[in-house]
Amino acid sequence: MAKVLVIDDDKVFVNIMAHTLRKHGHDVDVELDGQAGEAAFDAGSYDCVVCDLVMPNQEGLETIRYMRRERPTVAIVAVSGGLGPMAKFDVLKAAKQFGAHVCLKKPIEVTQLAQAVDKALSLAAESEQQASA
Repeated sequence: MAKVLVIDDDKVFVNIMAHTLRKHGHDVDVELDGQAGEAAFDAGSYDCVVCDLVMPNQEGLETIRYMRRERPTVAIVAVSGGLGPMAKFDVLKAAKQFGAHVCLKKPIEVTQLAQAVDKALSLAAESEQQASA
């Protein structure tokens, strides 16, 4: 299937996401923050990136912006529990504006994640076909 990079600072959650995507046939690498995610992204050839938005060292929005600039055709799934109940800033809405194909609010069900990756891959492929037409 696809080569997927999963970036999330929650070690348990990132391993659950990786296990789920591997069960669906994907080749998966994981990183625990945006800086490490960027380094892996630069070193690898990924079809899709699943990126948490609230992380230490480098936030997911910055990571998504970087990846979109470096490889405009990569499929991106943004995931976040948000900034808390008092926050007025919607990070998932911002992720969509930064170029995420699919945005998921935590907690995420495992079937929802696999479907989101498939949808992001499909949307990225459509965008690439339209750009080359």
